[in-house]
Amino acid sequence: MIDQLRGLVPDSSAAVVLGLVTGAVIGLVRAYLRHRTRLHAERELSARTAARTAGLITLVSGRHENITVDERDRDGHRVVELRGPRQTSDKEAA
Repeated sequence: MIDQLRGLVPDSSAAVVLGLVTGAVIGLVRAYLRHRTRLHAERELSARTAARTAGLITLVSGRHENITVDERDRDGHRVVELRGPRQTSDKEAA
């Protein structure tokens, strides 16, 4: 009976090789998923930045003198002040 069980159980060197191959495959899959996640996050951040810039350009192109934008995101908190074109009087122009 014990001899039959020994035939079913692989020897230690085969188990080590199988463990190393399994670990390598898991590591490659993990690296691929991490790479794809990073690319997706960068693409999303780039699209968000482009949308924010387009919105700010639209705000500034209007007839506003001063615009204050209060931004909060994962990078932190910042306040951006945009100053529009100033109205000059005839006295200042002369």
